[in-house]
Amino acid sequence: MNTPALRARGLSKHYGSAVGVEEIDLEVARGERMGLLGPNGAGKTTLIRLALGMLQPTAGAIEVEGRDVAEERLAALAEVGYLPGELGLYRHLTGGRMLDMLARLHPRAPRLREELLDVVALDRADLARPVREYSRGMKQKVGIVSALQHDPPTAILDEPTGGLDPVVQDDLMEWLAGWALTGRTVIFSSHVLGEVERLCDRVAMIRDGRLLVTEDVAELRAHQVRRVTVRFSGPVDPGAYRVAGMSEVSVAGSDHDFTLDGAVPALLARLRDLPLTDLLIREPRLEDLFREYYSGSRP
Repeated sequence: MNTPALRARGLSKHYGSAVGVEEIDLEVARGERMGLLGPNGAGKTTLIRLALGMLQPTAGAIEVEGRDVAEERLAALAEVGYLPGELGLYRHLTGGRMLDMLARLHPRAPRLREELLDVVALDRADLARPVREYSRGMKQKVGIVSALQHDPPTAILDEPTGGLDPVVQDDLMEWLAGWALTGRTVIFSSHVLGEVERLCDRVAMIRDGRLLVTEDVAELRAHQVRRVTVRFSGPVDPGAYRVAGMSEVSVAGSDHDFTLDGAVPALLARLRDLPLTDLLIREPRLEDLFREYYSGSRP
């Protein structure tokens, strides 16, 4: 089918004079892994809630799995697995009963439950304990399993790794990447660039309720600004290693710090014949990339 998994057209949501989202036009293809990027309060969660029919748009329309959410909400949601950013669970129920109750609310069978329990390392014995005894991470694990256990065609995950330890985060991201290859659509909201970059084919960047840009992850990587620290064994003039894309150069003793918006191999070639003792290239920060778009330096 050529029908997008999600299509928003002129989508706006206002709260009086406050803007939730404004004139969003966005399509997510079936089988695509789409990242929604933006700082807290950017409008990501509002967009998700509109897609789920939890909010009614002020203007425009949104379709999920080819169905207008305003007109066929239940049919649309039958094709969706959803993890909210703020998870609410019944504290008096056990984890197992919570999963059973949520499974009964969905028309699909929870055939992936056992597999997902292993992925997020949620012990079966813990499922017999009441949710009120759970840590934040354990509650998040229950939410992840409940969202995905019925193998939905489209998964909408709002900040899914919050509260998870690094090992479980890695295992979940690896599982999601493999699961998406079976043709499932993943819409993944986060303010952590590395997570979205690892999982997604394409990203939609949102700020103040407006869609700034949609871009392939490969193109996004090419735009990223890296922060670099170089340590030398003796004095070195920064001009000796300067390459295109360097800026914000500062020198403190033997340490040289700068940003690099360009090819790393060119820098390494310049450093090869200098008295280099250490080199640190930091992962690009989401804030750096956003700053470029916000300042208008990106087209």
